[in-house]
Amino acid sequence: MRCNTVHALLDLHLEQQLPEELAQQIERHLMRCAACAFEARTLEQTRNLLRAAIPPVAPSPSFRERAAARLQDALVPHLHPRLEQADTRQWRLPLLPED
Repeated sequence: MRCNTVHALLDLHLEQQLPEELAQQIERHLMRCAACAFEARTLEQTRNLLRAAIPPVAPSPSFRERAAARLQDALVPHLHPRLEQADTRQWRLPLLPED
């Protein structure tokens, strides 16, 4: 396994979110590559320090509903075509130029 691949997967590896075979390949690489092993240790220590410094906060019960409502309000102009257009498309993407 190459260093650039390990760098790309290191976060997922530290969160133990990779398939077992891939995780083992990364572990073998970390045993042979001092630079990647140092980066992995540094990243893991930084994450542990941040977790210890910032206590987890539970969101308020209505947070999800308020966030979903704001998101829907922001996306409504892009999900429904304007009435003045004779356009039959169901979706409008905000980053694509108009026809």
